[in-house]
Amino acid sequence: MPWTICSWEENKLSKKPLIITLIVAALGLTACVPAVFVAGAAVGALVGSDPRSPQTQTSDLKIGAEISARIIDAYKERAHVNVNVFGARVLLTGEVPDDAARQNIAQLASTYPGVRFAHNETVVAPPSSTTDRLNDTQLTARVRTAILTDAGDAHAIHFLVTTERKAVYLMGQASPALTDIAARAASYISGVERVVKYVDVKQP
Repeated sequence: MPWTICSWEENKLSKKPLIITLIVAALGLTACVPAVFVAGAAVGALVGSDPRSPQTQTSDLKIGAEISARIIDAYKERAHVNVNVFGARVLLTGEVPDDAARQNIAQLASTYPGVRFAHNETVVAPPSSTTDRLNDTQLTARVRTAILTDAGDAHAIHFLVTTERKAVYLMGQASPALTDIAARAASYISGVERVVKYVDVKQP
């Protein structure tokens, strides 16, 4: 499936640089949505409705739980890795002890049965503090509220939101227009330093 990476610009509210990466999985074509700018088996905050079938939701939860269990078994307290899954696409975030661990975790996730693609956003760093994780949780809640407010129609958006180290990750499905709205809403939240989108873009 083709991927397109689009640009970055500064946060207009905070006036500080805000790096925003938009990665679009276009269904059937390559497209770039205009860029103005989804621990353990973590369940990100769902924004809007969930287009996945009950079977897919169950499968996603199982994939996330089993990948997480294997990571914990291998690295114990030396790593803090969150695993989110939407439509068999895996997002890995958090901290790992070294580059070898980062590569091993990516390999584990990408080769797990049923996984379409694994996005490895982990970093080599000490595990984040309880305070940092609480701050990320609060940012996720604020981003979720902002997206719902700006989008207007909760039934038209399908995002899974998670935050790690002040970076907001959006997974799911949406039209180009709503993808733009969600990106703007997330980027304008005070405290958010980066927005990364892994979105199946559907034309309306």
